[in-house]
Parts: sequence; C-alpha cells; structure tokens
Amino acid sequence: MSGAPEGHADTGAEQNHSDDERLLFEPLSHEEILNCAFSSWYPRFRRVTIKSEIIKPLERDFVDYLLADGVVLPEHEDRQYRGEIEVVGGSGSEWSEWSDDGEDGDGDGDGDAEASDVRRLAQSPGVKRTCAEIRRRIEALGGEVFLRMGWSAPADASWITSTGTLKCRGVPDICSLLKGSNAIARDLAAGRYGVQPSGAEPELVLRRWANLTPSMLFRCFVRFTRLVAISQVDYQHYAFLAGMADEITAKLTRFFADHVAAQFPSQSYCFDAYIAAAGRDQVFVVDFEPWAHSVDTYLFSWRELAADAAEFLGLRLFPEYASGLAYYSSRYAASRCPAEVTDDALRGSVAAAIERMKSEHQGAQ
Repeated sequence: MSGAPEGHADTGAEQNHSDDERLLFEPLSHEEILNCAFSSWYPRFRRVTIKSEIIKPLERDFVDYLLADGVVLPEHEDRQYRGEIEVVGGSGSEWSEWSDDGEDGDGDGDGDAEASDVRRLAQSPGVKRTCAEIRRRIEALGGEVFLRMGWSAPADASWITSTGTLKCRGVPDICSLLKGSNAIARDLAAGRYGVQPSGAEPELVLRRWANLTPSMLFRCFVRFTRLVAISQVDYQHYAFLAGMADEITAKLTRFFADHVAAQFPSQSYCFDAYIAAAGRDQVFVVDFEPWAHSVDTYLFSWRELAADAAEFLGLRLFPEYASGLAYYSSRYAASRCPAEVTDDALRGSVAAAIERMKSEHQGAQ
C-alpha cells in the first residue's frame, strides 16, 4: 500500500496551521473519534475497502512493550522469519536488542533498567501470544501486509525499513515499525487527537498489501454530510491528472453518494479514497479522519473548508509550477533529524506555500 496515508491519515501528518484556525473547530466528541477508529468503520465498508484483520483487544504486556523505551525484538519460536529485518539475537536467546545500553560498561543505571524492562516485556507470555497471533493473521492475508493501529499507521518510522514502506512479512517488521514510531507512541499514551475516548481499546490492524499508485489517492472532505472538496494526496505534479479531473470528481462524488454518505455516522469528517488503476472503474475507502484541526488538509486550508459557502470547492491537484515542493513527498523526513531543524521549513501550510508559488509564477510571466 505504498503511498497510502493510512491512519495518517497521518500519522505525523499534522500541518502547522495558524493558531486562529483552531477557533474554527468545536471540541471533538468521543463519538466522533470512535467513529474513525478502524474497527468502527471497517465492518460497514468491508465490501469497498482492502481486506484486513483486526487484533483486538491487545494483550496488556504487548501494549506495555510498545510503550517501553528501547528496541528489543521478540524472536520467533520457529525462527522461520522471511522478512527484511534480521533478528540478531543469539541462537539461545529469546530476544534481540537494537540498543547498546550497558554493552560497553559505560551505560548509566537508568539505561540499564530500561533495557532490562523492555527485554523482560519482549519475553513475556502476552507478547509471545500476540506475536503468534500476528503470524497467523499475516499468513491469512497472503504473507505480506500493511500495518496500522486504530487511528494511525507508523508511517513516520517507514524510513527504518529496507523498502521505505510499511510492507511487513513478519513479527520483527511489525515490532520494529511500531516501536520506532512516535505517532504510535502518541496514540497509545495520549490519543491520536489529544484525547483518549472512553471505552477505546488499542487495536492492531493488518491489511493485505497492495501496491497503490500514489497519484490515484485522494482526500475527500465532508461538511455537515455534504461533500465540499477533494484534494490530491501525493505532493507531486502528475500531468495526466488534469485531463482526468472531471472523471475523477464524478467517480468520487458518485462513490460518496452510493457508499459513504448513508453509512458513516458523523456529520463532518474526511475520508481517503483510492481509484483503482485497472480501468479506474473501482473506488476503495482507505481511511477516515474526523473534522479536526490536526488532520492534514493537503492542498486546501481549513479556513477554506470551514467556510459557510454552499458551493462545492471541487478537486484540487498539485500544480506544475509548484514542483519545487516535491520534497514534501518525503513526508516523514522530520523523523530522521531533530525537530528544530525542520520546524521553520514546515511552519506554513502546503496550501499557503502553493499560493505564494502561484503568485511568483504569475509575476514571472
């Protein structure tokens, strides 16, 4: 599912919107947040989305293991791992550790204690049971899966994999991505939208792997049950999309009317949709997000979307003159260096940056 904004629908995808835009939003209700949990919407849209397996409830040991500092990968009982991240523990070891805490004798006591704690959790019965269940579900989905949790995917950690994607073939892939993701740690500790809804339980989702074409992924914005705008998701210019704009708009508008409008219970929300490349006749739901300030609006601003205007804002595509923003496609590059290095570069929204480029482009003509 390369290029998908799963659970991120982002997943570290928050834009640095100006503070005054926050005044456009009412506080999210627990119901609105729960409606966007994967296990809430998947049963309603099973026929128009990618086949998935949900592991819920998660063992408490496994959740504690994900939140514990340090990266220790549980080892397979059968040691038949076909993934891309090698388990490096010894032949008699029950764990493999990607940490040098205490190994050179210079580590402090806190580091040693943290390493010991995560090592203990990695060997716990609850983690072993969860790993066995993960392997079973991966096999049921054909051996290659896309990983996410209830609200987010660990897309901010995809850079640690050899493929740069969230494709997983085994437990070490799963655990490395989950433990390397700030988005997942945030979801588990504080909630995807800054609040933990009452009754919410952590859930692990495995989706059958599919090579999605990034150019055909779109975010649709629904305001008071009405589709108000559609944005291209990938921050790249694709010349062929301009000639397909009317067709894309018609397909997504029809899909919303036929499959989403009467099924999704919230009044205002966003959903990501994918138009299949083969004939481009089939549309799939990829994810849902609430109408919230922290959700990525891509090529629109929240001020545009929240306006009371009755007209449909249409489909917005990444313009050719803004190709200098291609670096935005490396959406989680900030996860690879200190935050202060990238804060200034990402302070404005993409929509505002494109408007500045548009003005400069017109001025140069």
